[in-house]
Amino acid sequence: MTEVISPTTPEQLRDAIGWAVDAKKPLEVIGSGSKRAYGHAVAADHVLDLSKLTGVLFYEPEELVLSVRAGTSLAEIQATLREKNQQFHFETGNFPALLADDVAQNAGTIGGLIATNLSGPRRIKVGAARDHLLGFEAVSGRGEDFKSGGRVMKNVTGFDLSKLMSGSFGTLGVMHTITMKVMPCDEKARTVLIACNDPERAGMAMNRAMGSENEVSAAAWVAAEDVARFGIDVASAMGTGLVALRVEGPAPSVAWRCEALRKLLAEFGASEELHTTNSATFWKAVADVAPYSGSSGMLWRVSGPPASGGVLAAKLAARTGGKVMMDWAGAQIWLRLDGSDAMAGTVRQIAQSESGQAVLVRAPADLRAEVPVFHPEDPALARINRKIRDNFDPVGILNPGRMHLNITEGGQV
Repeated sequence: MTEVISPTTPEQLRDAIGWAVDAKKPLEVIGSGSKRAYGHAVAADHVLDLSKLTGVLFYEPEELVLSVRAGTSLAEIQATLREKNQQFHFETGNFPALLADDVAQNAGTIGGLIATNLSGPRRIKVGAARDHLLGFEAVSGRGEDFKSGGRVMKNVTGFDLSKLMSGSFGTLGVMHTITMKVMPCDEKARTVLIACNDPERAGMAMNRAMGSENEVSAAAWVAAEDVARFGIDVASAMGTGLVALRVEGPAPSVAWRCEALRKLLAEFGASEELHTTNSATFWKAVADVAPYSGSSGMLWRVSGPPASGGVLAAKLAARTGGKVMMDWAGAQIWLRLDGSDAMAGTVRQIAQSESGQAVLVRAPADLRAEVPVFHPEDPALARINRKIRDNFDPVGILNPGRMHLNITEGGQV
């Protein structure tokens, strides 16, 4: 039977990890557990549950800084930010909805968000979640306290541990305190929709928009059969696949830039505009990957250079028979496959042909036990990552196997 350890203070967390180190007992580290199906199953009989390490430690809206315990829910944090008309600028999505049916809005914790470095459509303009992490406090796999950063963004020398911890999936240390930069919500937001059924042409349109002076804050392409899942009548009425381009800022500037984008991209197809409410609804659905939410079908996340995103999406759809959706101006492609074959070799070969990588986000547990979830690393990089992991967690007690089928073959952070 799995034993659950639920610390309520940083001191209890340190004691729990110290016990695991001494006893050589591996730990599966979770917050709400909403992302347990992302990655490989953890080889551990003990669960380190951080869901009771909660609370806002300080929030200073004028200074644009927020510090919370790692187990604090995203729903609570975002409600606090909305009261001051502020937000996480990297635009979090409801990622757990991709892994299971009937997942609550904004499920998950801030610790899980940073540990997996999940970021939404605005990443193309403002960076990833890791770029908004000001600092953290954590306990390493040695059972030792360590921290990085503070309450302001500044230039650093030496190791930037905040960047290292973001995306490490809890394999280097367990964060208990997280300090984030927050930003004011924009005055206005509108979205230009361009009718386009061809992913290659969609890629060309997004590249042209991103290369213009119109400061696009999000760019995506949705296939015609998926547009209805967004629940926006204006979008559905266009009856085609859609290139979507968002602009944000002062109202006069937003209106001018939308008009400029429609003129710039007139040759690609007819256009429409979504104003504030519909625009927000549309990009929430993009962040959540709403067309592919739930638990059915294999789901790949393919990343590559945005300049070749349209070509890569077209290749993936043609050779796998799957459905594709593009975000980040083509730098992030979601590929859904029906059936029981993940087609890992084919998907990764296509990704690499365009200098990209592929991660298997959703698949049954038995298949994730056979197919590497994360893209295979270059051997030299794997050796570096293994040395980093061994320095932070020499006994290998934190989420063993989460990022690799065989943890002895080299880690990935």
